[in-house]
Amino acid sequence: MQGGVLVVGVSGEEAATIEKSLDSAELWVVSTEAEAVACIQEHPSIRIALLNLPPALPMLQTIARYPIRTIVLSSSETMDEEMEAIRMGATDCLRRPYSPEMLKLRVALHTKAKDPIMQDEDHVLFDSLLWQAPVGIAVYSGIDAAHLEMVHTNSILLEIMGRTKEELKTLDWRILTHPDDLKEELVKYERFARHELSAYEIEKRFIKPDGSFVWVNMTVSWLYADRPNSADYLVIVKDITEQKELAASLQERERVIQSYFSQLPGMAYRCLFDEKWTMQFVSSGCKSLTGYLPEELIGNTVISFNEVIAPSHRKKVQEEWNSIVHNDTPFSQEYEIITKGGDTKWVYDTGRGIFDDDGTIIATEGMLFDISKRKRQELTLAYYHDHDEWTELPNRRSLVSILEAEHKKAGHALLAVNLTALHALSTVHGFLYSRNLVKRVAIALQSLSDSKHVLFSSYEYQLIFFIKEPTDSAMSLAFGRKVSKKVASLLREERVGWGIGLIELSDAPVEESLTNLLIASEQGLSDFDAGQEVCIFDEKMQEAMRRRTAIERELAELLKHPASSSSSSFFLQFQPIWDVKTQEISGFEALARMTSPVLGSVSPTEFIEVAEKAKLIVPLGKIIITKALQFLSLVEKDGFSDVGVSINISAIQLMNKDFFPSLMEAVEQTKVNTMNITLEVTESVFISKFQEVNDLFFHLQQRGMSIAIDDFGTGYSTLSRERELNVNYLKIDKAFIDKLEVLQEKEAITAEIISLAHKLGHIVIAEGVEYENQYNYLKKYRCDKIQGFLFSKPLNVQDALALLKQTNCT
Repeated sequence: MQGGVLVVGVSGEEAATIEKSLDSAELWVVSTEAEAVACIQEHPSIRIALLNLPPALPMLQTIARYPIRTIVLSSSETMDEEMEAIRMGATDCLRRPYSPEMLKLRVALHTKAKDPIMQDEDHVLFDSLLWQAPVGIAVYSGIDAAHLEMVHTNSILLEIMGRTKEELKTLDWRILTHPDDLKEELVKYERFARHELSAYEIEKRFIKPDGSFVWVNMTVSWLYADRPNSADYLVIVKDITEQKELAASLQERERVIQSYFSQLPGMAYRCLFDEKWTMQFVSSGCKSLTGYLPEELIGNTVISFNEVIAPSHRKKVQEEWNSIVHNDTPFSQEYEIITKGGDTKWVYDTGRGIFDDDGTIIATEGMLFDISKRKRQELTLAYYHDHDEWTELPNRRSLVSILEAEHKKAGHALLAVNLTALHALSTVHGFLYSRNLVKRVAIALQSLSDSKHVLFSSYEYQLIFFIKEPTDSAMSLAFGRKVSKKVASLLREERVGWGIGLIELSDAPVEESLTNLLIASEQGLSDFDAGQEVCIFDEKMQEAMRRRTAIERELAELLKHPASSSSSSFFLQFQPIWDVKTQEISGFEALARMTSPVLGSVSPTEFIEVAEKAKLIVPLGKIIITKALQFLSLVEKDGFSDVGVSINISAIQLMNKDFFPSLMEAVEQTKVNTMNITLEVTESVFISKFQEVNDLFFHLQQRGMSIAIDDFGTGYSTLSRERELNVNYLKIDKAFIDKLEVLQEKEAITAEIISLAHKLGHIVIAEGVEYENQYNYLKKYRCDKIQGFLFSKPLNVQDALALLKQTNCT
């Protein structure tokens, strides 16, 4: 055997077997693409390269530049990669398990070949594919449908057809095709024969000798795409009989299920886990329960199920589902729906989540039952206690009852007096003192009550006026000022504030209106020192305040008990940073995550902003740094000594005098290599204290750490002083990467940003890479590192470590 053989990327055991099989050949065994190229350049006698699939795919284009032949070593699990390898220029395929004799024969065949013409190469390739393919393959030749002759076939096709090779050579293919399928195929064939189609695909039935038939998926194409005058066809046939039978079985099963669900007393459903609860299946019980036909709900054709849920219950339903989606527990809840006729019904919803292979919820399935009658009975019993025993005013239940009984709520108003500031007096004068003050205020306000202004006691420190049909908003405000004046006459000497909230009623559910009223009165209490007497409900402002308060409360609780915080409430995820040159993971960005039991998933942008405004970002930042370095410690213990972690640092953290010592303390506790730590900051940190920040970065770099400018190009511009910055990395903001999807290559400025950064001595990382053409652009213009969903979403600790081992150890 003449010429050398290069073996790339196979296991040590297989390499030994190859060496034994090719004992007369000059043999080199390497692992990586770089080693392969170096070996080819050093040894021009190499004629054959044996490449292992699938890792060999990226090497094919590189090796194709050299005058050698490539044989890919594949298996039945890598057929897709095998075809891709052929398209990328591989000369031949050899599928495992192969015998030493076959390996030796193939290598000898290609070693002795003398720059074959395309036809010889096609024959070698076709013979390889023909006999190893798991599908039926045949070559036909002829000028039209009536004069086709089978030239080649494999045993799989004979098995599928139930015919011998001689039968297929002599029988007209049209006779073998089921009559019901022939007309459709002849139309496609005629277009194919006229070169209107380069290929065609069809699902059809072939008739077997015993009269039965086999369903197949058949693809017909020209054997030689570069020879327009050739009359040779390549036919690929896959047996799909089993799939067809399964589809028919599933159709029958669906019919049975539909019949079963039609007899259930409630409504069965399956819907997507999205904001609209998009229905995919609804049983016929939908009509009697909601008034809508199933087809009106499926796919949100007429209305989404989220719109059927009463507005005051929509958020509660979503939050309840969010609270159980991670542990696959059953869902059950009672809530109101609004029927097509406008009636309100109470339903009992019981169901479960449907999860994909990654454990992500994709849909829900369950049953809805009408419980309106039982619910009304429960509410009636609750109304027995309709007065507050301390003030002797009608209580909140009475107010709710009256409001719910109102046929038309629009035009009425509610005015709340928030006295929660009196609670502080209890610590000085005792509980009875503050309660008596509330009673005195209630008595004073009763003097303002009449048939149009009815006073209720809502909560312990809240009184509510139900204002019936005020002439206009100005009248309600004027009444609110009267109320405030009465309260002031009693509480001014106590040196405590109060809040007056006003809301004009609509047809919204009562509970929603009362909640909005409470929020308005709390805002009025907050604005007391500003002299605002009456606060009118502003939904956007109040919702933002309520949400901010909830997030702040949960963050404060987390900081009180950081050791006991559940990984599901506050945790880090790690997004891989991909090195374009080495094709390996060079590091991870630590990303803080928060899941609220009340609000569900809270975005980092939101809770970080709340933490900064509430002055919680410094202790929260310490927790983030500790968790990130603990992860880095695991990475280093797994043997990845050059893989780092990036940690986002806010300007407030950075300027805190305790930042540097606490960071070094965390490094000492986790025993990590500072060379693997990168601190990410935004350009805004340089706004006020440029030199101070830059000096701090210098000290951090002296300790071995790296500095990265995050979201470069979108914020405060440091371009004029870029050369002075003590930074190592520039991270191109996702906005520039997104534009690569809509702009022509010549219009995008991302390449100029990369070039500028390189000229200034910085390493460039592109964030938010989601599409292949973005990656190709960045690779073309020598971007150093890539981060985004194209390669991986942010991962939990174990998943991140597993991906690192899988990627960097192959």
